[in-house]
Amino acid sequence: MTNQNSTLFTGRTRGVPVAVFLLSASGLAYEVTLTRLFSLIFQYHYVFLIVSLAIAGLSLGAAIAAFVLRSGRTQADLVNAAVLQALLLVAAAVVLAQLRYADRIAVAVVAALLPFIGIGYLNAALFEQYARHSGVLYAADLIGGAVGLGLALAAISVFGAFNAILALAVLGGVVALILAWLEPSRSVLVCTAGVTLALAVVLVVNLIAGIVDYAPRSIKAFPPDKTMLMVLEQDSTAELTETRWGAFARLDMVETADGSMRYVFTDAGAGSIMVRYSGDDRRVAWLQDEVAYLPFVAMSNPEQPDLQNVLILGAGAGKDVLMAHLARAEAITAVEINGDLVDLTREQSDYNGGVYDLPGVETVVGDGRNFVERSDDQYDLIYANLVYSQAAAPGNSALAESYIFTREALQTYWGRLSENGRIGFVTHHGIEGLRLLVAALDMLEHEGMTLPDALDHVVLVSLYGDDAQTRTSVVMITRQPWDAQTANAFADAAHARNTGVMYLPVFQEQGLEGLVTGMVSLRKFIDDNADEYNFTPTTDDRPFFYQFVPGMPDQLADLLLISTILTGVYLSWNMFFFLRREQHWKRVGLAPYFAALGVGFMLVEVPLIQSFSLLLGRPVLALTIVIGVLLLGGGLGSLFESRFPVPRLPRLVPAAAMGVALAVVVLRFVLPALIEAALPVSLAVRGIVTAAVLLPLGFVMGMLFPGGLRIAHEADPQSVAAFWGANAVASVLGSTVAMVLAIDSGFSAALVLGAVVYALAALMSFVIWPRLIGPAR
Repeated sequence: MTNQNSTLFTGRTRGVPVAVFLLSASGLAYEVTLTRLFSLIFQYHYVFLIVSLAIAGLSLGAAIAAFVLRSGRTQADLVNAAVLQALLLVAAAVVLAQLRYADRIAVAVVAALLPFIGIGYLNAALFEQYARHSGVLYAADLIGGAVGLGLALAAISVFGAFNAILALAVLGGVVALILAWLEPSRSVLVCTAGVTLALAVVLVVNLIAGIVDYAPRSIKAFPPDKTMLMVLEQDSTAELTETRWGAFARLDMVETADGSMRYVFTDAGAGSIMVRYSGDDRRVAWLQDEVAYLPFVAMSNPEQPDLQNVLILGAGAGKDVLMAHLARAEAITAVEINGDLVDLTREQSDYNGGVYDLPGVETVVGDGRNFVERSDDQYDLIYANLVYSQAAAPGNSALAESYIFTREALQTYWGRLSENGRIGFVTHHGIEGLRLLVAALDMLEHEGMTLPDALDHVVLVSLYGDDAQTRTSVVMITRQPWDAQTANAFADAAHARNTGVMYLPVFQEQGLEGLVTGMVSLRKFIDDNADEYNFTPTTDDRPFFYQFVPGMPDQLADLLLISTILTGVYLSWNMFFFLRREQHWKRVGLAPYFAALGVGFMLVEVPLIQSFSLLLGRPVLALTIVIGVLLLGGGLGSLFESRFPVPRLPRLVPAAAMGVALAVVVLRFVLPALIEAALPVSLAVRGIVTAAVLLPLGFVMGMLFPGGLRIAHEADPQSVAAFWGANAVASVLGSTVAMVLAIDSGFSAALVLGAVVYALAALMSFVIWPRLIGPAR
C-alpha cells in the first residue's frame, strides 16, 4: 500500500504544505472573525451570510485561477498574489471599521469578500501545481483550518476582532515569504520581507493606538435592534465606560445620568441591566413594580413569598437575580452562557452589591437549556427574561435558532417543576408571547392533557399599548390549574403594573373561546392564523422560534436563488468552455463529483453543529469542536488516502463515499438518543464523546476530495483549479439548502439529503473513474 504516484516534497518545496497550512488557518480564522464583526455591525441574520460569503470568495478565486493558469504563471506571480491577499485583509479591516451606515451592506460584503478570493486563488494554484501531492496538501489544508479556528477565538478574546484581522494579514505576509523562498530571485524575497515587516508594524501600532476599531458614536445609521447605538445617540449623558471582546460576543458597558442602573450590551444589541445595590432592599423595591416581576408574585397570596428554589436562565448582569432576591427566594440558581458577562458583573461588585454572590445564589456559566437537561433539582420557578431590546420585531431574527422554546425544552422545564411550581417567560412583544403560549399548549398536550385542561395551566399578559409588536409580555405555565381566587389576585397584580390580561383561566378567555371549549383544535388555530403569523410549535429539529412570518425568510430565498444560479452557471461554463477539447468528457465526468462533495459536506456539517450545540451547551464550543474534529479527521484521512496508488482509487474512494452516506444515515437516527444519554456527564466527557463520534466520520470524508484531485491530475491535469472551484461554489448551495430544509422540514432532513448526495458521489466515481484512468491493477 505504498504511494507510487509521486515522490515526497523535497528541498525548498517542503515549504509548500506549510504555506497551505497557514493559508487555510488564516482563511478559517478570518471567517470566524467576520462572524463576530457582522454580528456587531449588522443584524443577526447577516451572520449566516458569512459562510456563504467565504465559500463564494474561495470559489471565485479558484475560477480565476482556472482561467489565469492556462496561460502560465511564474512563482513570482504566486508571491504577488499572496502579498495582495495580505493587503486585502488590512483593507477589509479598515473598511469595516470606517463603515458609518449599516444599510450599506454591499460595501461590507465586497470588502470582506476580496481576501477570500485571494485565498481561493492561492489554494487552487498550489493544488494544481502540486496536484500529485494533493493528499498531503489537503491534510495540511484541513489541519490548518482546525488550528485556525481555535487561534481565531483566542485572538479575538485577547486582541479584539479588528486586531485579529490585522494579525491574519501578518500571517498572510508569512505565506508570501514562504512562496518567495521557492523563487530564486533574491529581490522578490527581500521585497516580500519588507511588506511583511510593514504589516507587523501596522498591527503593533493599532494595538497601541486603536486606530482601526469599532467607533459606535460615529455611526450614523444602524439596525433597529442595536439598542446601545440608540442609547448613545438619544442620551447625551450616556458614556461607554468599558469594552471587552470575547469568543462569545463583544461586551460594552454604558453609564448614564441615571445612577440607579448601568447597561451591558452584547454586540451592541442585546442589553442587560445592572442595578445599583448596596444591600438595602428598599432602594431597589421599584423592581417589584415592573411587568417582568409578575412571575415572582406569589400565586396564593401576593403578600406571602412562595418561592424556595428559583432557576434563572440567562441571568445577564444580575437584575433578574435581584428580583428573585426581592421575592425572598431561599435558593437562586443563575445560569448565564456568557462567562465574560459574569466576570464583568462580578468585577462591578462595588456597584451591584456582588449580586452573583449574594447568600443563597449559585452562579453557573453555561447554556440554560443544557443545564436544565442535566439537573435533577425541582424548582418553584424557572424564569427567563428575553427582553433586551424593545426594537425587536418579527422577521429580524428569523434565522436565529433557539433551543429555549422547543417542545423538548418545555417538556424538560415542566419535568423540573415542584408540585406548585411555575415557568415564567418575559417576551419582547405580544406576538412572541402568543407563539410561546401556543408552544406551551402543544407541550402540555404531548404530556397527556386535553387542550381545555391545558388552557387551565397557562397565562398571557401584556403591557397596555396600541402595537402588539412593542408590548412586553409575560407567559406563565403553572403546575397547578388556576382557580378563580388565584386568577383574580394575579389579575390585580398585573393591572397594578399597567399590564392587560390577554388570557387568564376563569378571568379572561376571550379570543381563545374555541380552544377552551374544544371546538377548535390547536392545529386549526395555527392554520387559521398562518396567513399572517407562524405559530407552529418549534422542536429541537426545527428550532426557529423567531421566524414569526410564514414561509422562507426573504434573505434565505434570495441566497438560494443566487447560489443555485451560480452553481449551475459555473458548472455549465466549465464543461461547455472545454467542449471542443479532445478530453472534454473527462471534465463533464469529474466536475459533478466535486460539486456533490461540496453540497454534501455542508448538508452534513450544518446539522451536526446544531445537534452538538445542545450536548456541549455552548454554541462557540460546539462550532469549535465539530468543525475542528471534522477537519482534523479529514486531514488524517487525506494522509491515509495518499498512501494508495492512483489505480486503486476508483475502488477505494467510492467505498469511502458510500461509507460516509451510511454513517450519516445512522447518525440521523442514533444521535438524538446518544445526546440524551451523554447529557448528564461532565463537559470534558461530552467533548470526548463528540470527538469520538465525529473523528471517524471526518477521517472517511477526508479521503474523498484529495482522491478526486489525484484522479483529475491523471485524467485532466489542467483542470484541477476548476474542480476546486466547482467544490467551493457548490458548498454555497449546500449551506443554503441545509438552512432551507432545516426551516421547512428540520435539520434531520438536511442530514438525510446529505447522505443521498454522498451516495451519488460514490456512484459517479464508481462508474466513471475506471474509464478515466483504466481499471485498477
